[in-house]
Amino acid sequence: MNKPEQLKLTPQTYKSRIDESVKNSLNQIYEQKSVMDQVIPDDLIVQGSGCFGFDCINNESFGFDTIRIKENNTRIGFDDTSTGAFPANDWQITANESASGGLNKFSIEDITGAKVPFTVVSGAKTNALFVSSNSNIGIGTSTPVLNAHILTSNTPAIRLDQDNSGGYTPQVWDIAGNEANFFVRDITGGSRLPFRIRPGAPTNSIDIQADGTIKIVNSIVPNSDIRLKKNFEKIGNATSLINQMNPMKYDFKYQELKEMGLPKERQFGLIAQELEKVVPELVFQHSEGKNQEHYKGINYTGLIPILIQGMKDQQAEIEALKQKLVNYETIDSRLTQIEALLSNQTKNIKSEK
Repeated sequence: MNKPEQLKLTPQTYKSRIDESVKNSLNQIYEQKSVMDQVIPDDLIVQGSGCFGFDCINNESFGFDTIRIKENNTRIGFDDTSTGAFPANDWQITANESASGGLNKFSIEDITGAKVPFTVVSGAKTNALFVSSNSNIGIGTSTPVLNAHILTSNTPAIRLDQDNSGGYTPQVWDIAGNEANFFVRDITGGSRLPFRIRPGAPTNSIDIQADGTIKIVNSIVPNSDIRLKKNFEKIGNATSLINQMNPMKYDFKYQELKEMGLPKERQFGLIAQELEKVVPELVFQHSEGKNQEHYKGINYTGLIPILIQGMKDQQAEIEALKQKLVNYETIDSRLTQIEALLSNQTKNIKSEK
C-alpha cells in the first residue's frame, strides 16, 4: 500500500503551504484589527497633525490644524472617573446640534448637571465677547477700557429681566445710553423712562450723601405747563385745612430700624396718618425695610399751594378787617362831628337864655 500523500511532499511544497497559511492568518488578524479598539499602554507622540472621525481621509490636508475632528457629529467629552472627595464632573465641547434644522453653535456642556452654561451661535460678530490681559471684559470691542465695556453703533444697553420662576412678579428694566441721554427704561410698565441724565449735566448734579441727604446743584422743576393739566378746581377752605394740620418736632427710630438708614438728626414735619385725614391726596404708601413693610410718606411740595391759598385767604380777611376799620373810623369821625355840633347847639341855647 502506498504511503499517505503528505509523505511525498517536498520541503519546497511545505514552505509554500506554510507561507500561504501564515498570510491568510495575518490577513484575518488585520481585518479584525480594522474594527477593533486599539489600546496603547504608553505615551503616544505624533509629530504631525491628527484627524479623528469617520470622514477623515488619506492624505488629509491639515493646513495649520494640529488636531481635527471630522464627521457629522463633532463632540469632545471629558469623562472624569475620580472618586471620593475629588471633583468628578463630566463636561463636553459640542459643535452644532444633531437634529435637522438645529442651531449652528459652539457650546460647553455640563454633562453631569445636564446644563449648557456657555454657547456661541454662528454669525456672532468679531469680539462679541473679549477678555483682555488685565481681565477687562469687552462686548463688541477688543480694547475694553473698564471692567466691562460695551461697544455698539446705537444705544449700548443692559437688560435686567426677572421672570416668575422664583415666585416673584416678572419685571424687566433696561439701562442704556446714547447721544441724547442716559436712561432707565421700565419695559414692563410700557417702556416708560422714569430716570434720565442729559449729556453735559454738571458734576454732582445729584449727590446722595452717606446719611441719605440728597444734594442738587440746580433746582427741582416739576412739570406745571397748563397744556398738561385738566379738571381745574380752586382750593377751598385752605385756612381750615391748615388749622387741622399738626406740625411736630420728632426723632426717627434710627436705632430700631437700622436697615432703613433713617436720619439721626431732630426733625420737623407732619405725621402722615394725621395728614391723610385732612388731605389724603398728599399721602402715599411705599414698601421698605427687610420685611417690605408698608410705610406712609408725605408730598410736602403739594402743601405749598394750600399754604399759598391759606395766606391769600388770610390776606383777604385782613383787607376786609381793614375796610371795616376804615368804616369804623369814618363813623367815629362823623360821631365826633355830630357831638361837636350838638355841643355848639347846646351852648347857643344856654347863651340865649
